[in-house]
Amino acid sequence: MSDPNKCSKCGSSRIIRGDLGLRTSRDLELIMVVRKDHGIEKKVPLLPKVCGECGFVDLFVREPENLIIDQSDKPINPDYKNRPLLESDF
Repeated sequence: MSDPNKCSKCGSSRIIRGDLGLRTSRDLELIMVVRKDHGIEKKVPLLPKVCGECGFVDLFVREPENLIIDQSDKPINPDYKNRPLLESDF
């Protein structure tokens, strides 16, 4: 795995520190990674890492384990039903 304190493009360790975030310009909401599976929706904020040397922006999530679906998660729609298998699924 690459070093989180180095730029993945140029290898510099001049990563800009501070509270950096990505937001949409319209509603100022955070950009999120959203996983939808089995009627369950999980969200984690997408965060930038900016190199002070070359200006490259890397995107990452701080807690990827929050996207894992487990038995305690409930569907967002209580009436959710798995769709039937179709010929196109094979």
